[in-house]
Amino acid sequence: MQKPMRYECPLCRLDQRNHSFKKISVRENIHIYYTCPSEAKLYNDKEGILKHYNGMLNELPKDNEWIWIFDSFDFGLKHCLEIDVGIGLAKLITKKFSKNLKKIIIINPSFYISVTYKTLSLFLSNSVKNIIEFNYEYKSSKEVLNNLFSLKNDKKR
Repeated sequence: MQKPMRYECPLCRLDQRNHSFKKISVRENIHIYYTCPSEAKLYNDKEGILKHYNGMLNELPKDNEWIWIFDSFDFGLKHCLEIDVGIGLAKLITKKFSKNLKKIIIINPSFYISVTYKTLSLFLSNSVKNIIEFNYEYKSSKEVLNNLFSLKNDKKR
């Protein structure tokens, strides 16, 4: 039997730094995705970014949960001004991918991410808003992963 094709963003095939959304881990059937908009060359490519997220999240098995680590490192005014990208993502996640979304963890929160969140929250369902965590302690996705799953295992003991 042939393996299903995996989504590959055509722009990221040319340069992996064009967009910033990738799967970084799968643990206990929970898929972990990471994004850092300041690392994306094409941070204002609304159509391409939405296709990228949609293509990747469509591969998620229907019965598996997912966590989104949103790294706000260097998230500045130029990113904040691209509110259409954020609104598009808020609508896409809320309407199509929120059922199995377990948590959104925002690390390295900045003033600009707070301003952006206030606007985007108008386009998020209450269930999505309730799972967003602003984390001022962790600075990297590795720290989040280590702590997420070590805390979970500690609770089992």
